[in-house]
Amino acid sequence: MNALLLPVLLAMNITGSPESETRWVTSTDGTKIAFDVTGTGPVVILLHGGGMNRRSWHTAGYVSRLAQEFTVVTIDIRGNGESDKPASEAAYAFERLNDDILSVADAVKAPRFALWGFSYGANVGRYLASRSDRVAAMVYIGINFGPAVDETFMAYIDKLPQRPAWLSALIGYPPVEPGDMRCPTLWVVGTKNENAFKSGEAYKPRLGGTPVTLEVIDGLNHPQEFDQIDRVFGIEAEFTRKHPR
Repeated sequence: MNALLLPVLLAMNITGSPESETRWVTSTDGTKIAFDVTGTGPVVILLHGGGMNRRSWHTAGYVSRLAQEFTVVTIDIRGNGESDKPASEAAYAFERLNDDILSVADAVKAPRFALWGFSYGANVGRYLASRSDRVAAMVYIGINFGPAVDETFMAYIDKLPQRPAWLSALIGYPPVEPGDMRCPTLWVVGTKNENAFKSGEAYKPRLGGTPVTLEVIDGLNHPQEFDQIDRVFGIEAEFTRKHPR
């Protein structure tokens, strides 16, 4: 999917250091996962996009805004940032990543929590939100429903001289449909994010009876779905407020 194109995300140039110190938790398979915690209140866990890390949420301004009313937990998804980087494809099975998120939630004593994911982080997060009742609500930013890797992104992957283990694992992930989600889900899509917008238009007539609400933002491309915070944050935060733990 174009939502995972690393050159696009890296071009966003959103790097920097968070104010909160790094913490670590050991996941069920022994992998160490880095995270940080800011603020107080109901817990919101943030999952970054491909080619990014947890610091991106700080630099873009999400953490400081959310921390005014939530406990904000940002995670370096395994293979990224300060978290361990296993070499095997099996280490990136979605079940392992689900365990990572729940291990962090346990570490911050959050029986239930809201989950926000952008791009790759949305792709990762949907496997937990469709399988665990611990996710109270999800903000699902900038990717399609259905296959984890669509034809457009697969064509890009096929051209890579070396494929990272997390990406090879992603290819084998099963599809997730709107009706699979176990929690209220806000699907945020910009009209200039071609693949995600196309997916939203295709699914729109079938979202009734599912927990998914589609929010289309005019004029935003994929990077802007994240970095144009003034266009998206209010909608995402209000949705999260409406679905308390």
